[in-house]
Amino acid sequence: MKKLVVLALLSLLATTAFAGLDPDPDMLGLYFDTAGETVCTTAAFISHVNMYVLLTNPTIPSVRGFECSLDKPAGTNSAFTVTFPVANINVGVAPSIIVGFSVPVPTSPATVMATVDVFVLDGALDIFLNPASPESPPLNGLPKVVREDFTIMSVGTSTNGGVAAQINAPACMVVDNEDASFGAVKALFR
Repeated sequence: MKKLVVLALLSLLATTAFAGLDPDPDMLGLYFDTAGETVCTTAAFISHVNMYVLLTNPTIPSVRGFECSLDKPAGTNSAFTVTFPVANINVGVAPSIIVGFSVPVPTSPATVMATVDVFVLDGALDIFLNPASPESPPLNGLPKVVREDFTIMSVGTSTNGGVAAQINAPACMVVDNEDASFGAVKALFR
């Protein structure tokens, strides 16, 4: 009976682990929709797909910029072209984005920080969201946003360096990084 309960719980967690907008405050993520619900999609070879860098559930009323890195595995050919919601200065060198906005961008539960045109030149593509290089202080291995008063605030990512978005993956492997491990959940039923 315990095994049945564990299996039911795991199947529920597997289907809902990343089914919608990240509930944690001040998170940066990659999505294929502006609502922050789609992290995996399909696309034909030599086509274009829009991907969005979203600041989800911000605790600040506006942002003046951000920094992160959009990484893909070595040997992949797909290309990224990044545009921003307002006039800006981007001093990052690809794959890093280090951008300052000309005016504050008001935040919402899913704030579009950038639109990324992905030119699909691979069968399957894993995309990672990491800190920019070079990283602004504090040097903590996290992406950053710039507050309205020009101070820098670290923000988290749902996947902590894991795959943040996928195109043409056989199975969507993007999962929210949870504090509880499988072993910890399993121990509840001993």
